[in-house]
Formats: sequence, C-alpha cells, structure tokens
Amino acid sequence: MSDSLQDQLLALGLAKKQRKKEQGRAPSKSRNAASKRAHGIDQSDNGFSLEKAYALKASEEQKKTDLARRKKQAEDRRRREINTQIRKIVEVHRQNTDNAELARNFTFRGRIRKVNVTPEQFRALNSGELGVAYLSGGYHLLAPEHLEAVRRLSSEHIPDLDGGADEDGDYPVPDDLSW
Repeated sequence: MSDSLQDQLLALGLAKKQRKKEQGRAPSKSRNAASKRAHGIDQSDNGFSLEKAYALKASEEQKKTDLARRKKQAEDRRRREINTQIRKIVEVHRQNTDNAELARNFTFRGRIRKVNVTPEQFRALNSGELGVAYLSGGYHLLAPEHLEAVRRLSSEHIPDLDGGADEDGDYPVPDDLSW
C-alpha cells in the first residue's frame, strides 16, 4: 500500500488538497490563519470548518427556540379559548351575591382559599347542591350541571371543596397503632 493517508483521504473526498506555500517566504501564523479564512480553506482535515460548525450549532439552537416559542404560543391560545368558554358559562349562571357574609374556606392549588357565601349557599355548598369554579383569580358559585360543563372544559378550574379529606377524618389513625 504505497498511498499515504493524505492521498487516501483525498481519494475519498474527506480532505482537500492543500495549496503550495509561496516560494521564498514563510507566512506568519496570524496572517496564515486569516489568509486561510479569506480564501475559504478549512481549518480541519475533514473539510468542515469551525465557522460552519458554529453556524450549524446556532441554527439548531434557533430552531429549538422557535419550536419552544410556537408550542408556548399554542398552549397560551388553547388556555385563552378554554377561559373564554368558561367565562361564558360563569357570566350567565354565577350565583355569588354581593352581601354574602360567611366565608367558606377550601384548599386549591396548595393554598387555603375562600369564597364569601350566604348561610343558604353555605349549606348548599356543604351538601353538594352548589360548587365552586375558579376563573381569572375569582371563585364563582355554580349549580352542579354548570359545574360539570366547566369540568368537561378543564378540570383544573374546579377546586375540591372536601379538601382531600380521607376516610379517617381530621385525625387519621397511624398504621402501627391498633385500637
């Protein structure tokens, strides 16, 4: 095998033939690198320059950023459409009253929230005859059929009024304790 590695790479198209240096003087390193870039000669043996690699990486990052932005915009658009549909239900069927004096507390998204209700609404909430829907920072009292319509659109807008109470009540019995 008399061909050198350089000849084999040239034959495969993985390397470019280097131009012969000018006769009589050796170019300086900085002038040589600038000259290679200006004449389009690649810095590496395989024909892929560092500039091309950075450009390719930048374009890939831009594509990922654009894709993430488009996904977020689509999700925001979907959320706005759901909120608009829920708002239509709430505006027509909302049963909140301005002179409600009782506070009905419940847990929603990890925090204790409250909605002001009348004594009749308080009893109806506790018995399940009314429910609460969340929309744009407010809590709205709705009848069960309207609450179900909101739930079909998005269950995230319906707080659990039971507070996630388990069957043991307020004071659960530990497993290792027998009565």
